[in-house]
Order: sequence, then C-alpha cells, then structure tokens
Amino acid sequence: MSTATHADLMSTLREAAQAALAVLPLSAPGTISTVLAVAQAPDLGDEGIAVSANFAGAANGRVTVVVGEETLNTLLMSPEGALDPVDALRPALETVVHALGQCTLEAGVEGDPAQALSQIADGAVAVIDAGGETLALIGLTLTAQPDTTPAPMPSFAPAGTPAPAGPRRTMDLLRDVQMDVTVELGRTSMTVQDLLALTPGSVVELDRAAGSPADVLVNGQLIARGEVVVVDEDYAIRITEIVTPEAGA
Repeated sequence: MSTATHADLMSTLREAAQAALAVLPLSAPGTISTVLAVAQAPDLGDEGIAVSANFAGAANGRVTVVVGEETLNTLLMSPEGALDPVDALRPALETVVHALGQCTLEAGVEGDPAQALSQIADGAVAVIDAGGETLALIGLTLTAQPDTTPAPMPSFAPAGTPAPAGPRRTMDLLRDVQMDVTVELGRTSMTVQDLLALTPGSVVELDRAAGSPADVLVNGQLIARGEVVVVDEDYAIRITEIVTPEAGA
C-alpha cells in the first residue's frame, strides 16, 4: 500500500471510528486518541477479545474491533444476561464499513486480539482511550479492488410461504447496556499555575455565551443539544436539537 493510500485509509478510519463510538458499548466514555499503523497498536492484554469481519462491494477488506477486559466484562454482565461479543460489537463494525460506501458485511468472527490484528497487518488502527487507558481498537484494511460483479437477481418464494425466522436484531441486544450520558455547558483551557490558584469563590469563564445550548454526549460522542431546566429541584436538560453524524459537532 502506497504512503498516499495509507494516509487516506487512516483519515477514513478516523472519521468512521468517530461515528462508531456512539454504538460501541465501552466500559467508560472514550475518544479517538490517534490512528496509526497496525504494528504500532497498543497491547490490550490477554483478557481482551476481537471481532472481525470481511466486507465487499464499493470497497473490499476486513474490519476488526478489539475491546479490553473491562469492556468485555461489561458485555458479559449485562442486565439482560451475558451478551455475545460478536452480536454486541457488530453495530460498530457496520458503522465503520458504512463509511466506505455500499458494502456487504459478512458474519463476524470472534478471536484472539493479536491474531485478528495480524490479519490486517497492512491496515490502520484507531485507538480509543479514556483517561490515559486504552479501551478499544478499531482496525481496517483494504485488500482488493471494489467488487464490480453484478448482484444476482433476487428469488421470490411462492405467495403464502411463511418467511424464515431471521436472527435477533443486533441492536436489541444492546438496549439494556448502560452508557454514560454527559451534559457539557462549556470548556476552557487553563495553565497549571491558574489551576493551582483556584480557591472557593473563583470564577472560571467558559467558551460559551450565557443562554447557549448545552451539549449532550454519550460515551464522549456528541448526539444532541438542549437547554438546562429544573425538574423537582433537580437539574435536567430539555433536548432542542438532535445532532446527526453528517452535521458534526
């Protein structure tokens, strides 16, 4: 893979992984800290797990999601019972592949993280961190030219034939998974000297005007904006805008 092509892959993966954060059931809110070559990927240890799947269509290749021990435990201790990592991580795989265009994603395969990453050795990896700790990796590689073979004509069953029972919808498995929701009024940057000078009564100015909507984040991903209200003496937020991936922050 040429340097230019690899740079394009890393840029594409960063955008796709950012979108996948909203459906990735992590043990804590995470952010994309960096995108790098697979050989430079941090080691999540022997207790993590990887789920990989090939895809074909507008692009051909393989996508892999690796989660660490804490996130794996979150899936195994779901209120709905232990979740199959293949099913629980498939929405993240689908989100990454969707960023490449019209592609068909094959069934996911569970495996050892190191072995799974070795199968995308010429690809790129997005590193998801929280508080300096690596929570997950999302790997992507393109292995062939786009598939231009015409799709076969669909076959139709005779009228009255009952439809075969399909697999349980993947998102249904995730409905009871706990995710952290954060409401952010604003941000600012301060030097260490300014931080040490803070005392009770100090005023810290934020980068947002009074009356501006607050951001609603799920696992660090912006999903909505709203206004702060009071309900039964508790703070709450009234949603005024849903933020789509296309709209951005």
